[in-house]
Amino acid sequence: MSSSAYNKKKEYLTTSESLYKSAIYLAWPVILQSLLQVSVGTVDIKMVGTLGVDAISAVGTSRNIIMILLVLVMGISTGTTAMVSRFIGRGDERNASRSAGQAFLLSLMLGAFIMPVGLLTNEISLRLLGVENSVLELAVDYMTVFFIAIPFFLLHFMAKSIFQGAGDTKTPLVIDIIMNLVNIGGNFIFIFGMLGFPAMGVAGAAIGTALSRITGAALGWGALISGRFAVKVYPKDMLKPVWSVAGQIVRIGTPAALQGLSRNASTFVLFAILARTADAAAAVPAFVIGTNLNQYALMPGLAIGTAAATLSGMNLGAGKHERAEKSGKATAVLGAGTMLFISVLFVVFARPFISFFLDVPNEQVISVGRRYLAIIAASEPFHAVAIIASKTMQGAGFTKKPFQVTFFSWVVIRLILAYALAILFELDSTGVWIAISISSVISGVLAYGIFLGGEWKGVAIDPVSE
Repeated sequence: MSSSAYNKKKEYLTTSESLYKSAIYLAWPVILQSLLQVSVGTVDIKMVGTLGVDAISAVGTSRNIIMILLVLVMGISTGTTAMVSRFIGRGDERNASRSAGQAFLLSLMLGAFIMPVGLLTNEISLRLLGVENSVLELAVDYMTVFFIAIPFFLLHFMAKSIFQGAGDTKTPLVIDIIMNLVNIGGNFIFIFGMLGFPAMGVAGAAIGTALSRITGAALGWGALISGRFAVKVYPKDMLKPVWSVAGQIVRIGTPAALQGLSRNASTFVLFAILARTADAAAAVPAFVIGTNLNQYALMPGLAIGTAAATLSGMNLGAGKHERAEKSGKATAVLGAGTMLFISVLFVVFARPFISFFLDVPNEQVISVGRRYLAIIAASEPFHAVAIIASKTMQGAGFTKKPFQVTFFSWVVIRLILAYALAILFELDSTGVWIAISISSVISGVLAYGIFLGGEWKGVAIDPVSE
């Protein structure tokens, strides 16, 4: 993308009269990209589903543990997006490059930490979840391959965040399309054994995913270094630590990482609660399938949230505070409507969607899964508002209060309610579904209230001289 073309895009995002159009302009590639990202999980679960319900549970529980460790990269990416979008909004391309380069270094450092921790604790984590022995070995195999390739996952995620912070959402979409093709091909080869490779089952699904992440990292950082896109990253910024820049990224991103940790730790505990209910044999695979389906509603909301963060950061960088707030309101309405619409579709067509994942029909899993989708759908508009209000504030570098809202609603309220309803009141999995829905409503109301308070518009992000 030429400099003049990008300047026109930046001007459009900070001056367009219709904020809905600006949000959609940014969000539609991210929506497609997010759907592709979720489809990686769908393909994995569908393919390993031919190996039985235990294989589905292995992949689902493994990914939940993996996501708990990966919240750290969410923190770095949030800080990076906020800084890149602010500097681009100011027209300061040099500091945008410096921020992106420090994100590269932080990703490598984080990968060097997560890999050994993940490899050493995967079996312990699975046992804490109450995973049965029939699932344990499969899940350990999946997690081992994933953690070996974790640096490439982090680098791909970070490159995508840099593009999005600069308002370029189409380039990551193209990269994700290529990644999906690599993932599908890798799954066929390694799960079932093709082209001379042995059939590796669940571990083969992890190898396919790892190959796709390696591809994504190489393409993403190659594009950033080339200078032909929204941000040109200079290699010297990737190799030389600038602690004042890295410190700002970490300062902004740490509460966002804790916010992600709250969400994923909450889901981790929900798996443990479900494993101890009377209908656990159906509830755990139903939760894996239901959450995977629900991600098709969640990801567009997250994509619109990404657009909200970019619009917020760019407009604040350009000194347009009122426009930044209006963009948050417009994207919240757009996200709530989108997530509700998709969630209702899943409720109406729940049976065929759930059955798609089951190689052998299982009426109990279908019944529990349908109940999950119906109860969750009622709270999805509030869930969308919580996501997008938080993302708008995070795009400004305001991350502490969104974390506090998530911790209170997801960890305190959700887990207490889930345990009480499922175990003490013996509602089993239905009690967990109700707890998730109630806590999502509380989260949405609190996050939007803080957004309207306006404190987030006063956060300062400092440039760094040579």
